[in-house]
Amino acid sequence: MQHYQQLINHLQSMSPLAVAFSGGVDSTLLVKAAHDALGDRAIAITINGPMQLRGELNAARELAQQIGIRQIELQLDWSELPELHTNPPDRCYRCKHTLLSRCRLQLSTIAAAGGTWNLTDGSNLDDLQAHRPGRRALQELAVGSPLAELGFDKAEIRSVSRQLGLPGWDKPAQSCLLTRFPHAVPLTAADLKRVEACEEGLQMLGLRLARARCLADTVRLELGQQELAAVTASPLLRKNIETICAAAGFTELVIDPAGYRSGSMD
Repeated sequence: MQHYQQLINHLQSMSPLAVAFSGGVDSTLLVKAAHDALGDRAIAITINGPMQLRGELNAARELAQQIGIRQIELQLDWSELPELHTNPPDRCYRCKHTLLSRCRLQLSTIAAAGGTWNLTDGSNLDDLQAHRPGRRALQELAVGSPLAELGFDKAEIRSVSRQLGLPGWDKPAQSCLLTRFPHAVPLTAADLKRVEACEEGLQMLGLRLARARCLADTVRLELGQQELAAVTASPLLRKNIETICAAAGFTELVIDPAGYRSGSMD
């Protein structure tokens, strides 16, 4: 836990501090450290938009309450995001730039004892070495990434989170709903909700790692290796999956034999 103490010491120099908080493993650890370091001089700021899964938003609310940090939730409607309606190739950059700009705008209206809010996100060391187009938005908007800056990779974040007793330390990584669609396909809010309904149903079946890639009225499911093995072994589970996908509005189901692949729609 020596590294975690170094993180706390680092954050103490960043007061007042705001953390862009999604409820994922990385930002949860950063929110915990921010609260440990700064108390009420740290806040969590969460975007409630059409690209986020409702389950992740609920988890973020519960975690903020458990940690004891003040949370601000910003509502964002699909009509406010015209630059994303065609799901362009640079969607990650545009999305992150829009969300973080909205966070900056909101923070400018909130009084902060000790100066201007320092805005940070939960990017980790692995993110610096992976294809992350959205990082350009962080640089342009001067958003800090303390976990990455101090050398925390995903494995260490999970380990430290487990030692701290944080819920969800082992949950699969999550991404926004735009990544379920091919680039340059026009999207509506209803398209996003259809994919979300499908994935929520799969999670209720116990499939923790499942992506519903949308190709018009066909859904291509990418499952983790354990989930894929479970579906292969159980005709009943396969039938339940078909029912959920049909209820979400898909007319054809394909279960990808290659399993889950991060960024497969990129």
